[in-house]
This record gives sequence, C-alpha cells and structure tokens, in this order.
Amino acid sequence: MWNPAGGGYTEVTTGSSYIQAVGWNGGRCPQARTLLTYAQSSNPNSPYFSDQTQLYSGERWVTSRFCEKDILTSPKLRVVWARER
Repeated sequence: MWNPAGGGYTEVTTGSSYIQAVGWNGGRCPQARTLLTYAQSSNPNSPYFSDQTQLYSGERWVTSRFCEKDILTSPKLRVVWARER
C-alpha cells in the first residue's frame, strides 16, 4: 500500500499473488504453469517458508496437470480411495 506520509510503501502483511500461464500446443490438454510469488507457509521454521519465493526468483514455475494422462504421470501422485460406510 502506498503511504506518502510514511515515506513510501508499507510492509505487505497479507494477500496473495498467484500467477498462472496457460496455452495450447495443438494437443487436447492445456499446458499450464502456476506459481505463488510468496510461499506456502508463513512459519519461518517450515521447509515451505520460502519455497515458492525461491522458484519465483529463479524463474521456475510449477507444472499444473489438467488432463488424466498428465495427472497419472505425476511423480507425486497419491491415490486414496474413499467409500461410504
């Protein structure tokens, strides 16, 4: 927030900055990259405290998966089956 009486911008204490870029390369599924420009955690002791900030500063984006074939090839895929009792 701009505060001219206070000498400029104030510290940002809340909010989000989510970036998403989507395109198509002629296939059936979109190509998407996403990023949070801050971090996933506000806890300085968390391993996620500056994870997204480091990606952002290194111009590295997170691949988003929209189509089933892309989801199924995700290296971090974890399938959990839930059923009604």
